[in-house]
Amino acid sequence: MQTKLLQLEQRLRGLEELADEIAALVQQYSAGNNVQPDLNTKGQYWYRGARELLVQQNYSGLQDFDQLWASAIKDVIEEGWLITPANVEYFPSWFRKARSLLAALAEEMKSRELPVRSQLSFAVSAEEFERASELLAASAMDEALIRASGVVARVALERHLWTLIETHGIPVHRNPPSKKKPDTQDLLTTLVKANILNPVQKSELDSLFTIANNCAHPKEVVVKGDVERLIKRGRELAALLI
Repeated sequence: MQTKLLQLEQRLRGLEELADEIAALVQQYSAGNNVQPDLNTKGQYWYRGARELLVQQNYSGLQDFDQLWASAIKDVIEEGWLITPANVEYFPSWFRKARSLLAALAEEMKSRELPVRSQLSFAVSAEEFERASELLAASAMDEALIRASGVVARVALERHLWTLIETHGIPVHRNPPSKKKPDTQDLLTTLVKANILNPVQKSELDSLFTIANNCAHPKEVVVKGDVERLIKRGRELAALLI
């Protein structure tokens, strides 16, 4: 998805450069210069290229774009003999609106990317939770396997929460600021402030991460039932946070 966005933004930059040329040609026409067929050719390149891009992305502003072209821009670009002083006067405003609609396509695509990335993140986490569950089921009373299943579950849960932060573009503030990097508590606090988590969910996640931390430290006592809860509730909460 990131590669697709970069390609889209590059194409939009090319169309914007072409739009600058079209605007300059219309200004030349208003000064009495004959700019056809150059204006028509470049105008068609811009419109056909822009519209196909909007169609491919199922853009919500396609109808507005088409209306602007048909009612206000088309005559100026396609038919020199239909250009009137009034058309030339208002053309910059009409054309600017059409260009703005095209430029907004990238932002719409970025917004669509958020749920897609979150869903992909949960798919990866779900597999890791499944591995944690399998480890726990095979552990019998083997403490090393019980701890390992808890560590795998922690990785799954924490990775998913960090992906949520990244996809929403939310900065995580360290508390205290002197810490080298933000920790899980900073992550959870940030998610609550961003209204992605509610305080009740944060409290439960605090409890689950405590179990997970104990699994990673041999000196801490680990209870199999607690690890079962970590896996079960961790997976359920991750599924809600998409």
